[in-house]
Amino acid sequence: MHTRRARQRAGIAARAAGMSDAPLTRLRTGGRARVVSLEGATERERSKLMALGVLPGEEVRLLQRFPSFVIRIGYTQLALDRETAAVIVVASPGHVAG
Repeated sequence: MHTRRARQRAGIAARAAGMSDAPLTRLRTGGRARVVSLEGATERERSKLMALGVLPGEEVRLLQRFPSFVIRIGYTQLALDRETAAVIVVASPGHVAG
């Protein structure tokens, strides 16, 4: 229940600030965004991502898109395949590729 409230607060705050929700795969290289939710992730994927710090409300920066998505959350860098990156929904003020 704690994560549901955090996700709701992160989403509400992002929309109030004029941000739009999009999958991490739409973020431009160098873009920063806040994690809103982990949509479509299996329970196993969700548990792994959350254990690595991918939590609603956390700021994420996309460092690389190819050959894998490399993100930074705090002091942690993660390499993700496209399918895993696609389940991370972020709110970004203007760094989403069109």
